[in-house]
Amino acid sequence: MLTEGLGLMAAGMGMVFSFLILLVLIMTVSARFLNRFFSPLENPPSDSISSEKPPGRSKEDLAEIAIAIALAENRRDRRE
Repeated sequence: MLTEGLGLMAAGMGMVFSFLILLVLIMTVSARFLNRFFSPLENPPSDSISSEKPPGRSKEDLAEIAIAIALAENRRDRRE
């Protein structure tokens, strides 16, 4: 009975291993096939927006943000 179990285990592992090998082969062949028709872009086109430097925050903007935070905290403290 032990030998039958080992034989069944070997058959199952062999099936799993052969399935994985088949899966890798199919993926490799399909990748080569698709690369013939749809070659990957070497340099993707860049948007004009993404090439610009993001705007920095000026001291005035930071001051307005600080004032808004202070006002929000003041209102929260009054409600509590």
